[in-house]
Amino acid sequence: MCKEAKTDTVSGGSDVVRWYVLTLPYGHRSSPSAGLQAELERREKSGEEAFEYFAPSYTEAKSVRGKMTKTSRPLLFNYVFVHASEAEIYKMKCGALHRYNFLPRVREGNRQYYPYLTERAMENLRWVARAYGDVLPVYIPEPDKLMKGDRVRITEGQFMGTEATVMIQPGAGQKNVMVCVEDWLWVPLLQVKQGQYEVVALNESGNHVYTKLNNDRLFREMHEAVIRYHSAGGVTAADRKAAQEILNLLGNLEMPTPVLRCKHYSLLLPATLVLDRKEEAETLLRKADDVLSGIKAEQAAALLLTTLYGCTRQDRYRLRAQEIVKRWEEEDEVKKGKRMIIYRFIDYNKHQNETR
Repeated sequence: MCKEAKTDTVSGGSDVVRWYVLTLPYGHRSSPSAGLQAELERREKSGEEAFEYFAPSYTEAKSVRGKMTKTSRPLLFNYVFVHASEAEIYKMKCGALHRYNFLPRVREGNRQYYPYLTERAMENLRWVARAYGDVLPVYIPEPDKLMKGDRVRITEGQFMGTEATVMIQPGAGQKNVMVCVEDWLWVPLLQVKQGQYEVVALNESGNHVYTKLNNDRLFREMHEAVIRYHSAGGVTAADRKAAQEILNLLGNLEMPTPVLRCKHYSLLLPATLVLDRKEEAETLLRKADDVLSGIKAEQAAALLLTTLYGCTRQDRYRLRAQEIVKRWEEEDEVKKGKRMIIYRFIDYNKHQNETR
C-alpha cells in the first residue's frame, strides 16, 4: 500500500518544492536516473506537470582488454536530487518510482524533515557540473599555498564566484579544492590556479593562522617594494604580483587578536600602497591607529610602527618605532624577529635621508 506524505515540520509543510535527496535500494544496478527520466517523459507526453532532477556522474578511465576506456558512473551511488514537494514525490512513489525513497528524517528538537539541499547550494553544485558538460572529474590537483580547511572564493575562470573548501584526498598526500554542498557532498574544481582565488576563511586549528602571517618572503618583498615605491624608478611588475598575492591570500580575512592584526596590517598596507589602492590604504591606516592605541605586545607594535613609517614616512610613526628599536639594539642577544624589524627600520631611515 502506498503511504501518504507526512507533514514536514520545517516551515512550509509537505507542499514546499525543494531539492530532496532520494535513494534506491543497495542492489539496484541500472542508472539511478532511469526511472526519473521515464516518469518525466511520460508526464511531458500526457501534459502533466513536469519536475526537475539532477543525477551527477563522473568519468573514470580504466583498462578494458588492454585498452584505456572512459566510462561514466554515478557520482553518488544510487542517490539523486529531485526538485519537487514531499507530497508530489509520494505521489510518484505510488506509481513508477516506487523503488525510490527519501533518506531518513533529520530530527532537531521538535523539528523533523527529510534531507534536502537549498536552492543556492544546488545551484552551486549544478554550476560546477555545467562547467564540465555535466560530467564531473574524480580527482584534480589543487593550487599550493593552501591548507585543508581553508575556504576560498574563485575570482577568475569558469568557476568565478564559487566558494570552495580545501580538502585532502585520503592517502594521496595532495590537496584538492572542493565545492562543499550542505556539508556532506564534495565536488572537485578543475584547473583552479594560484591567483584565481581569494581566501575568505582560514582553518583556525593549530598554528595555521600564525604560519600564514609569518611569511618571511612576503614581508621581505613588501619591504623592498615600499622602498622602490618611494624611489624614482617606482614599483616593478614583480612587486605588484606579490602585492596581489597578499590581497588574494589575506585581503578578506579578519584577525581575532591585536597581535595578529598588527601582522595582518603590516602585510596589507604595503600591498595596497604598491597597487595604488588609496581608499583601502586609508582605511587600513585608521585600523592600524586603532590597534596601536591598545596594543601591549611590544614586538607586534614595533612591526606595525616600522611598516607605517616606511609606507607613510611620517615622523609620528618613526619616533615611536625608534624608541623601541634603540632599546632592542642595547640587548645582548637580539632575537631574529627583532633583528628583522631593526633592519627594516634602519633601511627605511637610510632611504628617506637619501631621498630628501
